[in-house]
Parts: sequence; structure tokens; C-alpha cells
Amino acid sequence: MPPRLPGPTLSRREWIAGAATLGALPALAYAPDGLAAAAGRIGIAYGSAAVHPMIERDPDYAAALARECGLLVCENATKMDAVLPRPDLVSYAAADATLAFATRHRMRMRGHTLIWHEAIPAWVRPRIAGPGAETFLRQWITSAAGHFRGRFESWDAVNEIVAPEEGRADGLRRSPWLAALGPRYVDLAFQMLAEVDPAAAGVWNENDCEQAAPWMEARRALVLRTLEGLKRRGVPIRRLGLQGHLYSTFPLDQGKLRAFLREVAGLGLAIEITELDVDDRAFPADPQKRDQGVADLGRRFLDTVLDEPAVLNVVTWNVTDRGTWLNASPIRRRPDGLPQRALPLDAQYRRKPLCRP
Repeated sequence: MPPRLPGPTLSRREWIAGAATLGALPALAYAPDGLAAAAGRIGIAYGSAAVHPMIERDPDYAAALARECGLLVCENATKMDAVLPRPDLVSYAAADATLAFATRHRMRMRGHTLIWHEAIPAWVRPRIAGPGAETFLRQWITSAAGHFRGRFESWDAVNEIVAPEEGRADGLRRSPWLAALGPRYVDLAFQMLAEVDPAAAGVWNENDCEQAAPWMEARRALVLRTLEGLKRRGVPIRRLGLQGHLYSTFPLDQGKLRAFLREVAGLGLAIEITELDVDDRAFPADPQKRDQGVADLGRRFLDTVLDEPAVLNVVTWNVTDRGTWLNASPIRRRPDGLPQRALPLDAQYRRKPLCRP
């Protein structure tokens, strides 16, 4: 079994040292002046979401991942709709290719995501609407976590499970899983993952908990209350994932964020930053000014989270602006139509101010 995950008494460096003795951390392969090397000097791992077709088709993209990253996560290739596109096909081909790339470059990997209200294939929805929902849940987690058993350091067991605006007393999002199984689907996901791959840390991955908007403050309170319930019931959750999709349109209160992180750690949980990027809608059109705005917000966020010993990993949602999801999001697009400059590398794979001290 891996070492106990950090709570308030186990430092990040102690966790890394313990994991390394079990072979969880491969020898360094990234560039000595890259992001992963900089992260390693302060005792964390840096990584990126990886898009398999870009790795295959764009040598510069593959080289950028190899240069900058010590950790990868498949952006889409381990989601249910990618693995189970139809009833007669189970395909891990793209995820296996990404894992092979990570292995060649001595990178670790994390899994995203087992249970989500999205990425459910149309043919699956009737299966989980009837009495066979729990059986299907077990079959899916057994397949996905079993396929990568011993290869992923953590899995997002559940993703984006709260939606207080929907009005439930418990704050849970109304989803096909909730409709089929009730709130216990969350407990079941963690329990099943722990049975299939006990070495993979079970993560609850959640969005919109980072900044100083009243609705985000309500989400933080709900997340803490839900975590307390999971711990009280003995659910084998080991980490909270904060996505870190930062809005340039909202302020960042470092004190409130720090207090939240410490309350999570006080429950004995580790923390991962899982999908970091900075939308630049509120910043000027000029690329240099935009890049500086992204860097300033990103650094204030990172200055806060990296000061907390429970934070283990920082993963950006792709490493290059060429691959950001923000340009396809109706609510995140810039009003002037310019492409977002949200990530460490620009579209030509050049490092931006967010990368620099």
C-alpha cells in the first residue's frame, strides 16, 4: 500500500519521499529549466492534460509535454464516452497510447474521470435509469480502474458533484447517477475504486471553489460540509481536486482560499490542483498585457496553494494555448473574438510570463 496521504502532520516532502521508495515517482526526464523541474524544487509535481491526437500529429506538442511535464492526465480519453462509444466496443487505445508516451518519458499519470454527469454515452443512459444502475457502475469502474491498475497514482472518482443552485438540501447536482442511486452513488464510486485499485488515491474533483464571489463562497462551505460527511461515513476519499479554472472577471481572496485549503487538509485529505488555466476576458487585447494579467492572477493563486503542505500536484488543462478549451466555451470566449492566452505556453510553444519567476 502507498504511504498515508498527507493530513496536517505529514509534509508534502515526506509524502514524496515515501512514494519514491515504492517506485511511484520515476527518475527525472523533463528539462532542467522546465516547469516540472521548477515544481520539483519546491516538492510538488507539475503536469498537464494531454490530447492524444496532438501527441501523435504534432511533434512540437509532444516535445513540449516531454520538456515541461512530470505528470499527465488524459483530457478526454479515459472518460466514459471515449471508452464506451457503443455497446459492442470498449476502447482504451488512446489512453493506452498516452500512458505509453508518459512511460517513455518517465512521467506519472492520474485518471480523469470515473463518474461525471457529462460524457455518458446515449446507450448507457437507459442502463443507469433502471434497476441495473449499481451493476453497471461496478462494471464500469472495474473495467476502467482495473485496466490501469497500478499505473495511475490517482483517479477522479467523482467529478463536479455539487450544484447548490439546483436547490437540493444536500447541494448535490441532479444527475443521472443521483436519479438512479441517490446520494450513495458518491460513496459507491470511492468504495469500488478502492476495491479495484487500492493504490490509486480516490479524488473528488470539483470546480468553482477558488475565488471571491459569493456563489463560490457558498460552494466552498458546501464542499467542506460534504467532505465532513464522507469522512464521517468512512468513505475512502483521499484527495480533493480543485480544478482551478480561474476567472479574470472575479477577484481572488488569498486569505479565504488559504483558510479553505487548511480546512480541507484538517480533514486528513491531500489536495491536487487538477485543471488550472486563467481566462483572459477582462484583460486588454494586447498580447503582452494579457500575458501579464494571466501571470499576475496565476501567480497569486499559486503563491497561496503552494504554501500549503497538503497540495501535491498542479496540473494545467493543457500546456499550450493551442489546446485550450476556453475558446470553445460560449461563456468563456473573449468578447473581441481573440483566442485566449490562458496557459503556460503560447500557440507556438513559447514560454510565457506565467512560467517565469
